[in-house]
This record gives sequence, structure tokens and C-alpha cells, in this order.
Amino acid sequence: MATFKKVELSISKASGYGQYYITAKYKGKELKVHTTNSECYDWLNDDSNKEKHQEAKRYAYGVIINAYKNL
Repeated sequence: MATFKKVELSISKASGYGQYYITAKYKGKELKVHTTNSECYDWLNDDSNKEKHQEAKRYAYGVIINAYKNL
């Protein structure tokens, strides 16, 4: 699990090759968003490369924010 702007983000595999779910609780809502971004899956929980880790967190956070706006 990673944290970005005080939002805890997690990513898990979905059914099917290259399919993932980003989950987070944002403003009291549990959100689960589908993505095909494998780099986010690779780097969200791996901080061995700080730049890619930050990029994955920014991407996941953006996906969550967009999902919240579209509720």
C-alpha cells in the first residue's frame, strides 16, 4: 500500500491479463477503479526507483480523484 496526499492507495490484479484495480478511500467513499497501467502495478508498492514510484502514486491518485468526481 502506498500513500499520496494522505490517501492510501493499493493496486491488485483483476481477472485477465494486464487488468488491475486501484482501490482507495477518498472523502469517506471506498473507490475501486479499473486500469490497464502495468507500470503503476509494478511501481506503486516498490520504492527502489523513487521517480517511478512517485509517478505510479501520482497516476493512481489521479485515477481515484477522477472516479470520485464522476460519482
